Amino acid sequence: MKIAAAHDFHDEVAAAAAAICPGIEWALTDRAGNWTAPPDGADVAIYAGDAYTEAFVDTVIAIAPPRWAHTEDAGIDGRFYDDMRAKGVAVTHSPGANAPEVAEFAFAGVMWGAKRLAEFRDQQRAREWRQLEQAALGASTILVVGLGAIGSRVAACARAFGMTVHGIRRSADPLPGLDRQGTLADLSDFLPEADFVVLAVPNTDETAGMIGAGALAWMKPTATLVNVGRGALIDIEALTRALATGGIAQAFLDVLPTEPLPADSDLWDIPNLFISPHAACMTPLYTARVGEIWLENLRRFLAGDELIHRAF
Repeated sequence: MKIAAAHDFHDEVAAAAAAICPGIEWALTDRAGNWTAPPDGADVAIYAGDAYTEAFVDTVIAIAPPRWAHTEDAGIDGRFYDDMRAKGVAVTHSPGANAPEVAEFAFAGVMWGAKRLAEFRDQQRAREWRQLEQAALGASTILVVGLGAIGSRVAACARAFGMTVHGIRRSADPLPGLDRQGTLADLSDFLPEADFVVLAVPNTDETAGMIGAGALAWMKPTATLVNVGRGALIDIEALTRALATGGIAQAFLDVLPTEPLPADSDLWDIPNLFISPHAACMTPLYTARVGEIWLENLRRFLAGDELIHRAF
């Protein structure tokens, strides 16, 4: 069996993989697209770790399709997945592998907005001593859009701080621990009540552009918007206008419509906008969790059993 992957992922799983399938031939890449061996003829492609690059995607799309591809992603939108689907490749993904850390980062965005940390940082740089009134989380309402592995953890964090927790999910089946729950069709009813809105859904036909001018107009002018889902969920031009005109108070974005964000983008200079480089999942535990899922699927793949977390 031949596997195309990155050095860091290989180092994490190689010993365990060899115990499952002796004699694996590895074609390994780095972030610059340099390979230890040509990946042509690979039975398996692993889109994870340092292989999570456009160079890897370009290469795998260009060669004969593998029999199976695994990804570190939870969501499966983008060029790599479109190509694998079109070629009939079995694709498995890694839902929940980054959930604890992404949820923590999302709640950091809530705290950033509630406790006015950006303003305190600006005052420190200006050597200005001025007290600012801050939001009390126990008297605030949070709306979590998407209640999967990440969103449910955000909701649990909010409950721990005594917040009123509202949730939106695709299904109308009730989940425990929420003060109020609805579906995407109910978004316009929920947004006006929320002091904090956290987006933790994938990019789909249903969710793309869900936060546009209309949705932003429904939000409180004091609200904080946090996005750890996908950049395409938000109409970025509408958000820019809302931030400039006081439509909402601030936004905390770990994902952008264009990544990397160009250095000449005007978004960098918006004072009430926090930008991080799609880094919420960056933890030393991430690759190990993705590796555990992949190793279980390697056993299943060799045995001809059904793969877990199969996207298509």
